[in-house]
Amino acid sequence: MQDFDDQVEKLRAIFLDSATAVPMTDEAAANKALEGYQSLQHVSNRLFDILIVLENTGQTVGTVRSLASHFFLANVLDRVSEPIADALNNVAACLPRIAKPDGTRIPSGPVQPGASPSSQVTAFVRTLDDESAWLEAMHIGRALTVLKRHPFSNARTKAVADAATRIRQLGYAFSIRSGRYRIRPEGIENIVGEIWKCLLRLGCHNALANIMQAGLQTQDYAYEQILFGRKYAVGFGYRPPGLPIGLLYNIAVKLPAGGSNERNAKSFWDKAVCLARDLVAMLDLEPYSQFAFLGLDAQALEDGLREVAHYDHCFALRQWHLSFTPQFLTVFFGEEFDAGMKQRLGWNVADVVQLAHVLKAHARPGTLVVPISRLLETGIDPRVFNSMLPFFAHREGEANKNYRSPFGAAGPDVIFKPLILFKENSVILPAASVLGPALFEATFAALKTIKTDQEIAGLRGDAAERLTKHLFAKHGFTPSFENATYVLGEQGAGECDFVFEDEKNILLVECKAKALTRGAMTGIQGDALLDFAGGLFASQAQALKHERILRCTGSILFRDGTRLEYRDRNITRLTVTLLDHGALQDRWMLSNVYNALLSAQVTCDPSYPKKRQVDEFNTNLHLFKEETRLLEAAGQDINAHPLNAASASVAQLDILLESVQSLSEVRMRLSPHTTFSTFNVLLEHFLLQKMRSQGQPS
Repeated sequence: MQDFDDQVEKLRAIFLDSATAVPMTDEAAANKALEGYQSLQHVSNRLFDILIVLENTGQTVGTVRSLASHFFLANVLDRVSEPIADALNNVAACLPRIAKPDGTRIPSGPVQPGASPSSQVTAFVRTLDDESAWLEAMHIGRALTVLKRHPFSNARTKAVADAATRIRQLGYAFSIRSGRYRIRPEGIENIVGEIWKCLLRLGCHNALANIMQAGLQTQDYAYEQILFGRKYAVGFGYRPPGLPIGLLYNIAVKLPAGGSNERNAKSFWDKAVCLARDLVAMLDLEPYSQFAFLGLDAQALEDGLREVAHYDHCFALRQWHLSFTPQFLTVFFGEEFDAGMKQRLGWNVADVVQLAHVLKAHARPGTLVVPISRLLETGIDPRVFNSMLPFFAHREGEANKNYRSPFGAAGPDVIFKPLILFKENSVILPAASVLGPALFEATFAALKTIKTDQEIAGLRGDAAERLTKHLFAKHGFTPSFENATYVLGEQGAGECDFVFEDEKNILLVECKAKALTRGAMTGIQGDALLDFAGGLFASQAQALKHERILRCTGSILFRDGTRLEYRDRNITRLTVTLLDHGALQDRWMLSNVYNALLSAQVTCDPSYPKKRQVDEFNTNLHLFKEETRLLEAAGQDINAHPLNAASASVAQLDILLESVQSLSEVRMRLSPHTTFSTFNVLLEHFLLQKMRSQGQPS
């Protein structure tokens, strides 16, 4: 397979040769160039004949479209590449993604009943080494462009190019390589610094208030939180880039409390928003179509997962419903550490629970400044509160003080404390939804300062299971099996964290305490893949073994002598994470990358610091592939496997289980066969509930 940048240079040369050999300045010249072909259908057939091959060249019509997008983006810098983009777009419009096994074109029209997928193969595109074929194709593509047959219509590429044009007009430098703009780290830091200077005119409180208000105006709000999710243009139409709430938030928390020039604050706010929007648009993280992740292959797997995790950092916030926090803290920590914390820190988990109740009484969906004296009026001991303050409040201007770029893994630390001090005698509550996770992180961080690693080593894992069991019990469900192990010879060995069942359903629950790393949030290469591997994928691979044994043998005999019978019931595999992993844990993301995982193998340098995680990922990949093979051999449809999957954080699970009456209803909420492609578990639930309340079929 040719290197992308080599392909770019070869195509540029072919285009210039075509322009020299066959000039086309108007429609008459374009029609003359096509007069050797009998019709436009003949033109399309000719492109198929000269470019489509059965040999696996590693290039498809998707490659041609990617190259067209590259030249459209390159035009921002050189002002001469758009005609190449248009020509390639016209060529791609005439090429199919699939062909018959004998290399002939599949006739257009409705799919015939009973047609087998085996009657089609991938249509590969001839390499650029065959310059005569590509020269003829370029002649045709240029002529079709002049005749305005297939105008360039990639909404995503147009939005990225428009943003880059504005960034360039402001004097910031960048280059293009392999279809993406490249801004040097110092260039990104300069843009972030300029956004910070603009927001400085507003100050921390006003900037955060504007940001949260913008989030509330542009997103759905439910379950005490903003439901951030992917938004798409209608059909293939254009839409402007989205507002990067996450990026603006991470910059605003760095600001000193008061603004420096409130008289002109609005103009500086508008400038900050425009600059932030264009910067993130240039990073090309946004999907502009629901089909953005369809067909993701093994080669693009790491890039795709890194992109969705980085999107969540730039466009969303880590949240849960604040009313859930007291029970989360109580069940997670229990009372085991209370005496030691009170003695060493001056406060304990019970005091944090009280603080959560106090904050709940004051916090709002948007940003609020609350005098500390008002917090103390609710009965919290002033001495206890003062001992807690250093652990739970960032000093003014200290939050995210090292945040200089959305690629800086060490920068975003605002998530570890809920409050920001404001003029010494007040605190900023950024939004009710972000306080809960930060209260937990602050408590856990404080505990780590007085306990050994060994003492708290198993805390997260054990607590994830306690919380999961607590939530199911809270909503009326008791597990039939808990931490049940089996050793079944050739069938394999394993452990089920929880199994819930009734006459129609088996719910296999696997709990994962692994948190999403800041490296994954900020686009560090490899981190999103490994977080996905250690969270959703590892548990789903384990549960797939349980499902395969049930389907193939009819039951699982556990070591304690109890037995789980299949009895042809619906099986759902649920991954429960301690904290929200964003799009990386969305079941439809798993569905999109399912086929890529079946052919993936991950390698790394021996000195890579996360080599052990890579090895674990490959072990789970092997398990996943083998279990899939065995299920297919038993007659199971591979496309059904991701539809049986489900995933949620414990906070999301608390909402999903609200008011359910049966496991059938639980299954319907956890794994609906409908998606809005938002890649947000709760937003999907919200939109489905809304659709059902309006009487629409789901």
